[in-house]
Amino acid sequence: MHNGIIAVDKPLSLSSSKVVSVVKKKFNLSKVGHGGTLDPLATGVLLLFLNRATKFSVFSLNSEKEYTAIITFGKSTSTFDSEGVIVETKKIPMLSYEDIENSLKNYIGNIYQTPPIFSAIKIKGKPSYYYARKKIKVELRPKKVYVKSIDILNWDGRNLELKIVAGKGFYVRSFADDIGREFNSVSFLNSLRRIRSGSFSESDLISLDKLIELDNFELINEKILKTPDFLLNHCESVTLSKTNLNLFYDKTPIFINLKNISERYKVYDDIGEFIGTALHDYRNKCIIREKIYKLHIL
Repeated sequence: MHNGIIAVDKPLSLSSSKVVSVVKKKFNLSKVGHGGTLDPLATGVLLLFLNRATKFSVFSLNSEKEYTAIITFGKSTSTFDSEGVIVETKKIPMLSYEDIENSLKNYIGNIYQTPPIFSAIKIKGKPSYYYARKKIKVELRPKKVYVKSIDILNWDGRNLELKIVAGKGFYVRSFADDIGREFNSVSFLNSLRRIRSGSFSESDLISLDKLIELDNFELINEKILKTPDFLLNHCESVTLSKTNLNLFYDKTPIFINLKNISERYKVYDDIGEFIGTALHDYRNKCIIREKIYKLHIL
């Protein structure tokens, strides 16, 4: 059975769910999930979680993401991106790098952002795009999101190329629609590429075309599958003896000397294989099992 994470370079025009479906069928997998949706127009880092690794996808969903984006001024669209129909055109003002940089400062830190109507945000059990397609008006509430940085890569008077580092729930499409209006104009997201998701970057990617050419043996032996501890490079590690492994699997508190204190630990067995995560109980000074990855016969 295949367990682990694959960093796929999502192709243009395919949905994240379609990529999941293709890989699941190709390798005859029972469970596959992804670590954060990319719109069909977006490319780049899409993490696929296979079988026992699916329970660790939450660490990807909550992780920092990095994007490069091109925002085109002068037009707005129904979907806030190049896939929608043009709904408004407006003159583009003469803007300097300094004008734009000063405006971008307003989007750094904790901000409130309204998701685009064409999104998967659930309203009464249905995604908001369901209502948008039926032209049913619904109200989406602003959500608190975190933006670490936005840097200008290029500005040619119409197209603004940016590098954006943001946390969970930040919609680049909504930002692309907002930024034009900052200057009494309009704008839309022309292209988007995710270049990092947590600790996974472009150097870890495999193209979908190359991936589906592999057989099951090659998938394992070419080291394409990563273990979930790759997501947790900010956490401390702990190695358990065979006795303590029993306690780990039984979810019994484990009292051991910890060199470095951490909220969460990556747990390894005595031969160095990742077996799961444990949480630190500060009050009782012990650790206790959180998630299991590798199953041992004890």
